[in-house]
Amino acid sequence: MEEIVKLNLKSENDCLLIREVNSLVAKAKNCVIITRAGISCSVEIPDFISSYGLYNMIKSQYPELIVNARPTATHSFIKKLADMKKLKRVYTQNIDNLEELVGLDVDWQFERVRNCKAQVVQLHETLSKLRCNACTNICPFTLQYCDIFKEGKAPNCPKCEERENTRVKQGKRSHFIGQLKPTVILYGDTHPKGLEISQIAIREQNKADCLIIMGNSLRIPRVKDLIRDFARAVHGHNGYVILVNAMDVANKGWNGVIDYQIEGTCDEWVKLVDLELLNGKRILTMTKISLPNLKYKQEKKERNVLRQI
Repeated sequence: MEEIVKLNLKSENDCLLIREVNSLVAKAKNCVIITRAGISCSVEIPDFISSYGLYNMIKSQYPELIVNARPTATHSFIKKLADMKKLKRVYTQNIDNLEELVGLDVDWQFERVRNCKAQVVQLHETLSKLRCNACTNICPFTLQYCDIFKEGKAPNCPKCEERENTRVKQGKRSHFIGQLKPTVILYGDTHPKGLEISQIAIREQNKADCLIIMGNSLRIPRVKDLIRDFARAVHGHNGYVILVNAMDVANKGWNGVIDYQIEGTCDEWVKLVDLELLNGKRILTMTKISLPNLKYKQEKKERNVLRQI
C-alpha cells in the first residue's frame, strides 16, 4: 500500500512536485470534487453536528453571513472547471449555498437519475432555504427572517398565514400555522434524496479520472465511504486522488486511497492550478496555430520535389 505524498504550499522544496500535481488536475477530463467548510473559510460560517448547534448558529450573528456571503476563489475555480467541461460533479457538506451563487446548477428537479443536470450535490442541503413544518412550503432565507431567528423565534409560513386569513374572512375555524425551519439535514439524519445520490455517485465512478477533496477533515463516516468508493474508481482509471486542506489530516489509514495531500488553504492552491490551466490553453492554441503552418510547409516541399522531377 503506497504512502501518501505530503506536500506544503509554503515549502520551497515542494514547489516542483506541487506543480506536477497541479498539472495532473489540469490534464484531467472528469473531475469529481468533495468539499467541506475549508473552501468557505473566508465566509466564516461554522460547522455543526447537531440541531442544538444549528439553531444556536442561526440565532447568533451568522444569519447575516448566510444572506450576505459571497463565493471564494475556490468556488470560482470549480465553476471554471465546469465551464471547461472538466467537472463531473461537486459533492459538498457545506450549507452556505455559495455554489449556486457562483453559477453552478444545484437544481434537483428530475424524474430519472440519468437526467440529473445538477452540478452540485448538497449532502446537507442548504441554509439559504426554509421549509414549513406544516405545508412543506419552501421560502428563501431573507434578512427579515434573520431578525426573527435572532430573537430565538421561528418565522410563520406566509403560505399558511395567507390560507388562515382567507379562512377567517370566510368565517371558518382556525387551522395550524406552520413555522419555517432550515432545510438543513443534520449529521445522522436521512437525506430525502439519499437513494438518488447513491445512484448518481455509482454512475459517475465509471468515468471519474481525478478526485479532489477540498477543505475536508475526513471525519464523517458516510463521506469517508464516498471518498473511498470514488478513489477506488479513479485509481481504476489510472487517475489520482488529491486532498487539499489547511492542516495535515490524512493518517496512515488513508494510504492507498489518497495519493497527494497538499497542506495549505484551498484558495491559495486553486490559484496555482489556474496557472496550469492557462498554460494548457496556451499550448493548445500554439498547437492549433502551428499545425496549418506545418501542413503548408509540407505541401510546399512536395511541390518543389515535383518541379525537380
